Amino acid sequence: MEVEPIRDMADVKRFYKWLNENRTPREAECFLIGCNVALRAGDLLKLKFSDISGKYIDLNEQKTGKYKRIPITQVILDSVERLKAYYSSKKFYISKEFEPVYLFQSTGSRAYHLCQPVCIQWLSICFKEAAKALELDYNVNTHSMRKTWGYQAYTRGEDILYIQALFNHSNQRVTLNYIGVTRSTIEKMYIDNSMDFA
Repeated sequence: MEVEPIRDMADVKRFYKWLNENRTPREAECFLIGCNVALRAGDLLKLKFSDISGKYIDLNEQKTGKYKRIPITQVILDSVERLKAYYSSKKFYISKEFEPVYLFQSTGSRAYHLCQPVCIQWLSICFKEAAKALELDYNVNTHSMRKTWGYQAYTRGEDILYIQALFNHSNQRVTLNYIGVTRSTIEKMYIDNSMDFA
């Protein structure tokens, strides 16, 4: 089953809220930042607090090896502040001082002696639980963050050529399919934009 973007902004907000209330702010802020930077989950989870120090996030994509520069917006800065507050409000370990390095640092008992981010599998489980609880009847996982960014940018009127370039896709059709502008979406456009001028 194909992974889908979350198309409705009301559902995007409900998804964030559910993660915040039923998981932790770490998962919720990961979702928020992920929907704002359009990175693959592997690249997103490797982000460190030290990466959010200037005007840009600079990295080489894990999958393609291509260099990427992402502006750090106020939304990202606010999210990072909420993460810092979350980490400082908890005592995760009894005999070891907890100092987060990664934005989405693993805090479980198995990570006691390690400094690593949460794993993609854990995040995927959280996202699937949220989708089920919110009764979203399509496949949501970690890749949905990236697709949600693309879908929302497209529906706000961004040029598909720029979205294609951001995703490093070979053509527009690949990008449209990737962000969920499928046959059913096109059919809905016909219905929503029918013109009766008789």
